[in-house]
Amino acid sequence: MPPRRGHGPVMNDVARLAGVSHQTVSRVLNAHPGVLPETAARVRAAIAELGYRRNSSARALATHRSGLVGVLTTRPGHPDTARLLMGAERALRATGHTLLYTGTAPADLPAAAERLLGLAPEGCLALVPGQEDVLAALHHRPPTVVVHDDPRAPAHRLPSVGADHSGGARDLTRHLLGLGHRTVHHVADGSLGHAARTRGWRRALEEAGAPVPRPEHPDRTGAGAGRAAGLALAARRAGGEAVTAVLAADDRLALGLLRALEESGLRVPGQVSVAGFGDLPDAAHLTPALTTADGDPARVGEAAAGLLLRLLDGDVPDTGGPLLVPARARPRRSTGPPPRVDGPDGPARAHW
Repeated sequence: MPPRRGHGPVMNDVARLAGVSHQTVSRVLNAHPGVLPETAARVRAAIAELGYRRNSSARALATHRSGLVGVLTTRPGHPDTARLLMGAERALRATGHTLLYTGTAPADLPAAAERLLGLAPEGCLALVPGQEDVLAALHHRPPTVVVHDDPRAPAHRLPSVGADHSGGARDLTRHLLGLGHRTVHHVADGSLGHAARTRGWRRALEEAGAPVPRPEHPDRTGAGAGRAAGLALAARRAGGEAVTAVLAADDRLALGLLRALEESGLRVPGQVSVAGFGDLPDAAHLTPALTTADGDPARVGEAAAGLLLRLLDGDVPDTGGPLLVPARARPRRSTGPPPRVDGPDGPARAHW
């Protein structure tokens, strides 16, 4: 029997065409393992023939689960936000969930959160740096996972996920020291995640007993700030300071740093090695290809979604603190050994 005129097909139409029960169609739609493969194939063929689409409202009434996951962020224009949401959406789509996105200014966060919760999401992902306490104080809040740029000792009690910025910077600094550099200089602008990267850089130097140079702190972010810091480091080198390796706190700073070193007549990596952080899509295609760390926001988004799904299933994992996603070092051609100098005993590595 064809669907009723003027109405889309319903589950009973699929059941009649496939010659199965309403419950069997439901089991196929929910990927229940107790359905014979040939029966599931008949149901899927009927779904395709009729153009059946699941009614999410009816499903919510039947299961008391909306299938919606709210996303609340105070940094909607940040490039990492889009990459993070792609990872989260990929993980949630596999379980039939749909994202509800809300971007807001920090001052409007309480009202935006209330509007989002009014749509009855099953759970929420929150990217609201420095304002997590606003969410923690909300009444009747569904399970919520916070995504942190610096997940060290959060002041709230919400489950949290973040990239291991400190560990990634520590690995990059160790890589440079392992190439023979006496120390590693650092450029950080104090923006999101950079404090943790600075801690990792400092920790690696202290563990190695290496000098800890004064970092460059430009008053803004981006490639322009990296260029300003690079010119300052070139001036310090010209004044006699041993600047042979630099870790920039993100790849955009590193882009400006490379430009400044070129303008100053310094070869990379022949005279100065440069590393960034973030592994931007074009980082491997620069000349030279940029050494960096992969603090991939998409993997963080997947991890946050996975943790939220566990919470929705009643599984409350004891992570012992924030869940950290490793930031993997990716050595490339912008880093190498320190420059050689000629001494009375022949060429040797410089250790100023």
